[in-house]
Amino acid sequence: MTCNVYYQSGNIDRAPRCFAFMFTNVGDTVANVNGMIIYPATVAGNLGDSRTISGHEGEEYKGIIRLAIDAPAGANPAIEIVQLLYVD
Repeated sequence: MTCNVYYQSGNIDRAPRCFAFMFTNVGDTVANVNGMIIYPATVAGNLGDSRTISGHEGEEYKGIIRLAIDAPAGANPAIEIVQLLYVD
């Protein structure tokens, strides 16, 4: 698996052999991934919304992972994206 935190909008590089990805709003700004809104935590120290995209067994994800941070951005926009990978 890979795990990265992103602080600005853009397309995320899809890891080779990625079959699923999870994303969590760990910042203070509303964002969306592939059009799905993920809200930040409402209480300091808590995590915001989290979602998972996965396919069927044996399939690889071939789509785009597109992150958009809503404006105006807060003091700490941050989205954690975990990609799960097939290994040999």
